[in-house]
Amino acid sequence: MPDAPNAHTDWIQVELMGHRSAAGQRVAGVLLALAGAVGVGLGFLMAPQWWAVVLMLLACGFVVLVGLSLWFQAGAAERGTIELRSTGRRVDLPVVAVTDTSHDMETFRLELGLPVSGGRVVLHECSDRGCIAAARAFPGSRVPAMIDESREAWGVLHGPIDR
Repeated sequence: MPDAPNAHTDWIQVELMGHRSAAGQRVAGVLLALAGAVGVGLGFLMAPQWWAVVLMLLACGFVVLVGLSLWFQAGAAERGTIELRSTGRRVDLPVVAVTDTSHDMETFRLELGLPVSGGRVVLHECSDRGCIAAARAFPGSRVPAMIDESREAWGVLHGPIDR
């Protein structure tokens, strides 16, 4: 049985990231991981009590993990972008519904209509200025994106995806 029109699909959302953005995120990740590693060493040298050393190790270990996750996430996003760009096409997706999900920062959940048969709709929750502008301009707004119908993958363009 085919999906009902405007049903939320199980298409895969790809976080699109260009080479320069990925390189910048990797540099930030390396710097965080190095700062955490230096903090571990300083914790052993400078902390007067054993509990202070443990707290310093936990905090610095967390910073190292954040840095490593930035590194790996940038690589995955860049690979996904390259793959989607090689097989997909650029489109402007119409915004069909908007929900304000703001808490600490302004965020909107956008329901975007895919240009495929069956009236497919995908969800995109975002705090990017382009998505916020599209949410405020609703109805009639559109969001730049890339889609690949053969793999059922899509991603919103938030900036340049060079190389």
